[in-house]
Amino acid sequence: MSKSDPIRENYYAAVERVDQVADALFYVTALFSIVSLFVEKGSYPLAYEVVQISFAVFVAALFVIGLGSRLYWTPRAEDKRRQDFFASACGVSFSHQKTDGYYNNDFTKPIQRMAAQVLENCHFSKAITLRMAHTERIKVGIYVLIWVLCMLCRRADVAVIVAVSQAVFSEQILSKLFRLEWLRSRCEKVYDDVYRMFQSKPPVPTFNAMTLDSLSTYETAKATAGITLSSKLFHKMNDRLSGEWEQIKADLGI
Repeated sequence: MSKSDPIRENYYAAVERVDQVADALFYVTALFSIVSLFVEKGSYPLAYEVVQISFAVFVAALFVIGLGSRLYWTPRAEDKRRQDFFASACGVSFSHQKTDGYYNNDFTKPIQRMAAQVLENCHFSKAITLRMAHTERIKVGIYVLIWVLCMLCRRADVAVIVAVSQAVFSEQILSKLFRLEWLRSRCEKVYDDVYRMFQSKPPVPTFNAMTLDSLSTYETAKATAGITLSSKLFHKMNDRLSGEWEQIKADLGI
């Protein structure tokens, strides 16, 4: 199913580029932190100074990029996504940058349409985060193996072990996997809750309250995890997930 998503193209694409720059800076910084352990100041004063200055510059750049991502690029993209979400649910327009084919249900009442949109969002999010987790698990497994080997090697310098430990337990490696897995589990929970809500058909006030609760849970999970879903995986999996969504709608009668 064709989806036009200017929000992703104009805002989330920038977040992904910033995250890629941050990841690159992290690996360069980790490399310089290890290299600095092997460059002696007395024997190679110039090389030592270059390594130390470079390390400081990359650390500062990583800090600035990370702060910008958390306080500007990501909130800007999330604000635009929420505006589009509520505009679609209420049948209004907040901006000329509107998605087309991004939300797919036939409800006309705002709360009902909102509930279906949450269900569709979670259907896509839980599948994409699961695929992303597969890659991250392999990457973390490799890094943890290297860390364990360093710990077991009696000849390994303590400073090297500390440097490797800092890399493994950083935001970009182990913490990222935990946050990704947590986001995946939350998306699965919200999906299950909303799915059962459509099945049980509770009274309208209860349905409305449960919808708003599920929406807030989903949005809070995204904000807490701080994970940007892969655009590449979204486009790659779109046709399959859209087909599954049509089947889900048929099963629930929505």
